[in-house]
Amino acid sequence: MAEPFRFYECVSIVRMTGRWAGDIVDFLEILRQISRQSIFHHMHQYFLKPHVRPPEYPNDFAVWAADALEEKILAERLANLNPFEFTNIEEIRTELVRIITDYLKEYPPPRPVIEGKEFFFNEGITLVIPTGLEASNLKEFRCALKEVDASSIYFHFYEARLRLGKEQDDFSRFFSDCLSAECPGLADKIRSLDPYMYTAEVLKSKIEALVAGECR
Repeated sequence: MAEPFRFYECVSIVRMTGRWAGDIVDFLEILRQISRQSIFHHMHQYFLKPHVRPPEYPNDFAVWAADALEEKILAERLANLNPFEFTNIEEIRTELVRIITDYLKEYPPPRPVIEGKEFFFNEGITLVIPTGLEASNLKEFRCALKEVDASSIYFHFYEARLRLGKEQDDFSRFFSDCLSAECPGLADKIRSLDPYMYTAEVLKSKIEALVAGECR
């Protein structure tokens, strides 16, 4: 008998690295060296936060380029990088470096930022919290999904795909490996959701609707 799906929630705690950049040259050099945890944090923390409306730029690097460097073109290019098209952080690092390097070949380096606008590289420490909720079938999964908060979606969907080096989220893996006979096709429907387009709260609603559709 397959293992039941166990739901976890999480809390992210920010830890300072002590590294900061006041211009694009220093930023690029630190970006090449900074930890994977720092890159993950700055590319993904937006998705765990509740938002009244989506922000213009969905990652910290793009926000800094727009607000501190006042380089809107660079900000747009950084914002268009979809982290969920990659399966590991090093690929994202390489793409970030490429975007900035190519930009500097086209345009003169932007001026250093004013004091107080430096980019501070931080890391996110994820504290994982067992919820005690489990599911062995679709009905149990649907009930448990209603009980957990958005941080559970962040952990099982966002964290699993990149920080844990998995090519798919925990939910679609469970439906594919354990419940394919009960709900064929559900794993593919969940896997096709683009998490870059939603916050964890909105993505939770999307997954709930897909699961509910299979329970009719």
